[in-house]
Order: sequence, then C-alpha cells, then structure tokens
Amino acid sequence: MTHLGGTARQRCCMALGIVGLAALLLVGDPSAQAQFKKGAANSTEVAPPAPKSALLTSQAWKDAPMKPVSATEIDQLIAKELQQGKLAVAPLTTDEQFIRRVTLDLTGKLPSPADISDFSANKDSEKRAKLIDKLLDSEDYAKHWAKYWRYVISSRVVDRRGQILARAFDQWMTEQLKENKNWAEITRGILTAGGQARFDKPTENGAAFFLLSYTGTEGPNDRAAETSRIFLGIQIRCAQCHDHPFDQWKQVQFHEMAGYYARLRDRFLFEEQRIVGFELTSVPNREQQMPGKDDPRKTLTTHPRFLDGKAPDKGLADKDRRKALTDAIVDKENYWFAGAYVNRMWGELMGQSFYQPVDEMGPLKEAIYPSVLTRLASSFRATDYDMKGLLRVVMNTQTYQRQIRLGGSSDEHLRFAASYPKQLGADALYESLQSALGTFGRGGAQGPRPGGGFGFGGRLGFEFEFKRLFEFDPSLKPDEVEASIAQALMMMNNPQINGRISAKGETPLAKILSDHEKDEDAIEAVYLRTLARKPTARELDKCKAYVKNVGNRAEAFEDILWALINSTEFQTKR
Repeated sequence: MTHLGGTARQRCCMALGIVGLAALLLVGDPSAQAQFKKGAANSTEVAPPAPKSALLTSQAWKDAPMKPVSATEIDQLIAKELQQGKLAVAPLTTDEQFIRRVTLDLTGKLPSPADISDFSANKDSEKRAKLIDKLLDSEDYAKHWAKYWRYVISSRVVDRRGQILARAFDQWMTEQLKENKNWAEITRGILTAGGQARFDKPTENGAAFFLLSYTGTEGPNDRAAETSRIFLGIQIRCAQCHDHPFDQWKQVQFHEMAGYYARLRDRFLFEEQRIVGFELTSVPNREQQMPGKDDPRKTLTTHPRFLDGKAPDKGLADKDRRKALTDAIVDKENYWFAGAYVNRMWGELMGQSFYQPVDEMGPLKEAIYPSVLTRLASSFRATDYDMKGLLRVVMNTQTYQRQIRLGGSSDEHLRFAASYPKQLGADALYESLQSALGTFGRGGAQGPRPGGGFGFGGRLGFEFEFKRLFEFDPSLKPDEVEASIAQALMMMNNPQINGRISAKGETPLAKILSDHEKDEDAIEAVYLRTLARKPTARELDKCKAYVKNVGNRAEAFEDILWALINSTEFQTKR
C-alpha cells in the first residue's frame, strides 16, 4: 500500500490523464492566473505562533556523546538491550550470505560467481571490512544510492510532470556521492536549488528535481510536508487543515513551514509556443496564508518559522528564506536531521528501523532502542554527516551481519537479534535478473517529449516496463510492500525473461551447460549465478533427481533456472 500526497485536483488530473492540460490551464489561462493571484493575496492579520508544548525539542538526545562511534560500541549497546529482553541472537552470516547482502545493499547488484568463490576462499580476517570499503568506493555505490533517493522523493508525487527531471537528478546525486559530499551539503543543494531545467538538457540542474516535483498552487504546502518528512523524518501533512489529532503539531506550524516556500515560483519555459522546460524563480512580498479554523474563507498570514519555534529575519527574499530553512534543518543542534537519516539507513540495512515507518518520527513517538539511535545520530553529527562513514560503521557490526530469522512482523520480530528480509527494489531486482540471465534489449521507449507530455516510440522498453511495475515507496515498512499478480505474471511468463532462460543460443544457461558436463557442477553454477550461493546437499539431490526424471537436460535446467528466479530468496535481500 502506497501513501500518496497531493490535492484532489492533482489526483483527478492523474486519473483522467490530463496533467499536461491542467498545467497549461494553470499557466496560460488568464482566469486561472487571476484566481491564483487572488488566493495568494496577503491577509493583514498574522497567525499567532504555536504554544511551547507543540514545539520540536531535542532534549532527549543531548546526553549522547558527540564523537564517532565504533561498530563494537553499537554491538555492545544492542547486546545490552537484547539481554534485558532475554532475546537470543541469530548466528552470523556465512561468507556467501554476507557478500550477497553487502553487495546488494551498497551497489544494488549481485556479486559475480567468481567474486563469491574468491571471497569464500579468502582467509584474511579483515576481508569483510575490506569488501565494504571496496564497494563504498565503487561507482556502482553512487549510482545505486542516487536512484534510491530519487525513489524516496518521487514515490509519493501525484503530479508526475517533475519526473521528466529524474535522469538529471540521478546524474547530479551520483556526482554528489562520488565526491563524498556530506548529507548536509546534499540537503542544502536540494532545498536551495533554482534556475532552469530544460528538456533538451536532461543532465543539467538535477538538484531542482525535489522542488519541481511539487508545483502549482499547492507547491508550498507539498514542499513543506515533504521537506519535513524526508529531511526530519517527521510527518506534518495532517496538520495542513487542522491541528494534528494524534500528535503535537498545530496547523499554524504546518503553514509556517510552508511560509519558507511562499516566495518560490515554478513556471514552464516556452519557446515558439512550446513547453521546453521548467524554471524556478521568485516573487516579492507573497506570504503563506492559513485558512481560518472557523471560516476557511478568512486567511491568516503565516510568516516562516521552524518547528522549534525559531524564526528567520522578516522580509527575506525567496532564496534567503530557503537558505534559512536549510540552516535550521542541518544545524548541529537539530538532532532530528541526523536522527532521520540514521533511522532510514538502519531500516534499509536491517529490514527494521528504530521508528516505524522510517518517516514517522517525533518527540511523542516511541522508538525501538532509542539509546542506539541517539548514539548513532550523535556520531553522524560528530563526523559532519559522513554518509559513507555511517554505512561503514553499521555494516561492520555483528548486528548487521547476522542471519535472517523471522518474527511475527517487522514491528515485532527479534529486535535486531537477527536481520529481516526486504523486497528488492525495482532497480536491484532488474540488475539481479540481468546477472542471472544476461542483458535484456531496451526496446523503444522515448520518455518525455521536448514539447511537453510523454510519448513512446514502438513498444515500451522492457527495462522501463519492468521497473515501473516493481517500483515501490522505499519509506514503507517491509510488510507493507505487497507483491501483485501482475508482478508474478511478469516474472513467470514474460517473453523477454523466458527467452533469456533458454538453454539454446547465446544465453548464460547455454554456456553453463556447455562448460559443465556433470549435472552437479552445472547445478552449482546456476545457483551461484542466481542465488549467489552453492546449493545445499538436499537441493543438489533434488535437482539431480529432477534432471534425471525429465530426461531432457536442457529442458530440466530451464525449469530449475525458472524456479530459482521466481523464488522468494532471489527477489529479497536476506
């Protein structure tokens, strides 16, 4: 189940397939412009600030030492919690299990059979730490995590026009990660972006992707809600129309956050009456207007103010307002910025986060093992928000390197005494398929037309079709990511996939059967290529018996390969 933001107008536009028409009406129709300007008119009455009891606090985090943490210290903190809960830990992963897990986590790809064999044969006691360092320094790491953050930003977008900039964001974010920019620098680049994003220059100004994913009259509101969710781990959208019924947030706090974006304007770029891109500009004197609780037609001006009650100077221009917002978010005294990132990364690596879901934190929420989260967050702050450093520490813990052991759910499983399985993301699953079956043809997808709208030349490219089908919101809890019948049919019956499973022609399976005359060796090679491990003795016996019973070696191995790529093990990170 995916949670969606946006307005009823945006949802209707999507349902009717007329997003482009709605956009043109908003930009080009005089009556629409007049209505927009009327709604933006400033009230003379200023909304009173929220009471002190509603403000964001960081007191509970202050006792954690501001210094880098070691993997051993994290393991000790976890061990203390597990002992109090009388929970027994799972054994550590085997070398095969570890190399698959860490390679998928850091690069979104499967390790090669040769890498698996070499790693398993390596007697170096530091080989796991060295592999982590090697993968963190790879270009695949930067590309994989750039796509991850694109999904975080875009999964809840209703108006999909901003998705035209996805390629530009991927390239921009990849460069940030390759240069080892810290999370504060990246956040600043995203929230203070400006300028043009042109369709004919699809690799430029990718930093504007976030802001241009939320446009139109609802832009300030959507940007405020998503800024809080992604960069603070705090959900305030419910307070847009009323005080939050189940949390501390007041309606005025939501609109004060939106006030940071009140003077940011997004518009289409036109050349010869064609839309050729977007532009982020500013408008003077505009202020956020909060609807009155008793009479929605009456509005109250809400000047920018951060969730902790601190406000920037009044009268700032758009760029200065967004700079002030970013300063407040990345401030070392704002523990929620570090906590949100740590909580999200821990959830990605462990299958369960300290706060569930990862983007529903806050002073009134209850976390699992808050002492561990606060220590990791203080270390993240002490290392100047070093993203690679955090991943390195967590992945070197025994906690991360434990085997899978299921509990009742991802909320109530064995509290980091074991790892919890997660569905592979669309990109990682596609890369795993290519590792197992070889490269697929891309087809003829064209994507966005330069003049606006979308078009496709010939049939949809298989890669585009596959990733669109398997895409999900990475902020969901693992148990909320549900497989669909369409996904099952894609994996089982798609002609492209079945064609690559074939034991004939230039396919990986054909080469395996040619290179290995003994069925036992061929079965092992198929397992290494798909599941990144050798078969168990029981699996080996069953596969050998199946080949013998079928009586046709090629056909039997096609069935085995088909079964492996359709297994839960292949499609999850374990």
